[in-house]
Amino acid sequence: MKKIEVSSNIHGIIVPHAPTLLEDEMDQKSSSVITALQDMGVKMKDWGVEVVVAATTHWQTDEKFFIDNSPFHKNVMDYYGFRREIEYDAPGQPELAELLLQAGQKNLIFPRALAHGIDHAIAIPLHFMFPKQDIPIIPLSVARSPLCAFRWGRTLGSTLRNWGGKVLFMASGSLSHDLSCFMRGKMLKEHEQFDRQVLTLLSQGKGMEVLEMDQQLIQQAQPEGNFRDLCMLLGVMGSQTRGQVQAYEQLPGVGQGVVEFTDGGYNKHDEELLKYYQQTGLFH
Repeated sequence: MKKIEVSSNIHGIIVPHAPTLLEDEMDQKSSSVITALQDMGVKMKDWGVEVVVAATTHWQTDEKFFIDNSPFHKNVMDYYGFRREIEYDAPGQPELAELLLQAGQKNLIFPRALAHGIDHAIAIPLHFMFPKQDIPIIPLSVARSPLCAFRWGRTLGSTLRNWGGKVLFMASGSLSHDLSCFMRGKMLKEHEQFDRQVLTLLSQGKGMEVLEMDQQLIQQAQPEGNFRDLCMLLGVMGSQTRGQVQAYEQLPGVGQGVVEFTDGGYNKHDEELLKYYQQTGLFH
């Protein structure tokens, strides 16, 4: 794992959650993604992580952002047809969840509390990172437009910094996510091309430029969260923070990336970015 220092009380990571990872573990198959997730778990434990705030692409909502403020989360079984299933139950952090809800109200985002549980987009990466299921989790839905998600991320990041505890913000979603190709076992060069472009932009500190990528390539790749999970993370960590790509693997139609982020802070560039997008009317 490439070394990156934790420089703030918040740290960020993009993770995949394909159930094939569980099959790889069962078969003792070598996987750079599994190794990166396990190494990140050790690193976060050594750091003293207190809570995981998790944006899950298996909780995609339309007009409202939701937060699960439950004191304890039960596993939600939402994947089928694979040779291995797991259950992942973990505590919540309702006090911090309430602070996030209040901050959202104050900033006119108006998120709501709703019980959701731990779906496989959260359970599978955390199975490798924190197998003892002892780190509190706050699940977040992915909603509205990428730019609204970025704005919500800004509010989340500011609130988490002020809270002061050690937080891992996790965005769980595939890069390319063409399930028709996955089901047929069909590899397309366009999927890897898309994945590599996204990873390059993230590593260069230009993550928001994914919104300006070729639309035909985006449509073919079908990114799982339509960039909303990614933009939420960039809002939290800072749009110009450089991601460190810790692992990348390609399945037919599905790109699996593990990308780590340090806190870029609440900077002037992001304020200008928000003003620009507000003036163009792209927030809705």
